[in-house]
Amino acid sequence: MNGTLAVARYTLLELSRRKLLLVFFVIGVLGIAAIGIALKLVPTNMSFGGGPPGTPQPDPAVVSRFLELQFVRTLIGVVGFFALLIAFAIGMTAIYHDLESGAAVAIFSKPVSRLAFTAGKVIGAFIAMVVVVGLLGLEARLLMTLFGGGLEGAMWVETVAAVANASLLMLIVLALSTWMNNIIAAVVAFIYNFAASIVVGLHAQVVNAGVIGDNPIVKTVLTILYWLVPHPLMSDASKQIAKAQFEMFPPTMGPGGQVPGPGAPTTDQMLAGVPGGSGIEDILWWAFGIAFMAALVYIAVRRKQV
Repeated sequence: MNGTLAVARYTLLELSRRKLLLVFFVIGVLGIAAIGIALKLVPTNMSFGGGPPGTPQPDPAVVSRFLELQFVRTLIGVVGFFALLIAFAIGMTAIYHDLESGAAVAIFSKPVSRLAFTAGKVIGAFIAMVVVVGLLGLEARLLMTLFGGGLEGAMWVETVAAVANASLLMLIVLALSTWMNNIIAAVVAFIYNFAASIVVGLHAQVVNAGVIGDNPIVKTVLTILYWLVPHPLMSDASKQIAKAQFEMFPPTMGPGGQVPGPGAPTTDQMLAGVPGGSGIEDILWWAFGIAFMAALVYIAVRRKQV
């Protein structure tokens, strides 16, 4: 246990010196601030457009609420994106540099087993991930006060989901960087993560909308692939935002006040296609993925000749 904690402290100290991690964090801070300030500076008397001349414009309070929802929707994507960048930065450096520089030899010469080394590295990397992404989430939460708030809970849950998803990707990069060059490891992990997102998206289309069709072979193949890749966790923030927007502009009334024709979808029908929060199956599958990838990291470190 002492060896694990010592390696974890050493890992945090080393990560704090990595310029790549600092660059990604600074860009994230500036990017989130720029998005919030830009949306706040949009004139409150803006027009939604699309209506004939003389069409009454929404109330400024409605516009402010609309901008808040757009801000939160954008933040969800931005925080998730930078969480993945942080995962790459940590995964490429946490173990690879120690193995390549020979620092791992000095560590293994002490009473530190490879299991303790791996556990310390994973714990240190996870703490760094939580701190960095947590600070970005805190900044996003503070900027939400510019718009009056109302979705703080959803934003916090989304931040936790972003940390969870990025942690799994980080473990993949950690394992790969033990066997190969860290840049190649990042490229392989990126391709895998991109392919997994396509599989999850296609599976969702089959389950929720049936866009691909009713071909049983396609469904079977997608189902098998779906349970071979990680399922990104998410909150119900997207559904909450969509519901709030529908409440502002219900199907019986468009942004400009126009009434749609017969057969317009109801709010419930429009919300049916919006993904909600992850279920218990996805959470358990994520936990299995974390345990499996952490085991792969240990196996990679154990088999590495140093």
